Amino acid sequence: MLFSPLSYYIYNYKFYDRLYEKNGVYKALDRGDAKIITESVFDFFKNNEPFKSFKLKNSINFFNENEISHLNDVRILLGRIMIVFYISAALFIILLVLLFEKKYLFFLKNTALVLVTSSSILLFFLISLYILGNNFSGLFESFHLVFFPQGNWEFPQGALIITIFPFGFFYDFFFRLLMSSFIISLILVVTGVVILTITNKIIKRRTLNGP
Repeated sequence: MLFSPLSYYIYNYKFYDRLYEKNGVYKALDRGDAKIITESVFDFFKNNEPFKSFKLKNSINFFNENEISHLNDVRILLGRIMIVFYISAALFIILLVLLFEKKYLFFLKNTALVLVTSSSILLFFLISLYILGNNFSGLFESFHLVFFPQGNWEFPQGALIITIFPFGFFYDFFFRLLMSSFIISLILVVTGVVILTITNKIIKRRTLNGP
């Protein structure tokens, strides 16, 4: 619920293109250059493909050593997040297998309880993040201090990394992830409540009527 939106958007160039347009990236970078750079970042994150420097159509220089070093730290962090995502998905499937029983009504009821409980906890967490997101600059800085304590995440004005990924880009990305996770969690809570209500009624009716 939390990481599936990230796995969808993180390598979605059309999404990046919309954020670039919204945050004025194309006023500083050529659209074609931005596409090449973004796809190079994708290849670097996914396959650790080395960057191939090229001359941009304006005065901005390609990524330097410090920028690539930070992108490598981001690549490592994303890899760990994806590992957590896949492990969580596997554990959820294992949990469903453990909950499985021949009395399908009880199986549905237990599954619904898991959905309602986990989604409710996540909703509370997402609402807390939304509140913290009202001071996104502070949240953004705290995030970097925690996950990039080596301190190589600040760059001078005009650096390519903050030209193509400006502050507004991360702000919009953050709230899109937040809203996507919120919608998924809300749907699962409602689905779980509906299933619980129906199964409880059927179980109660069968108990009153006897076998």
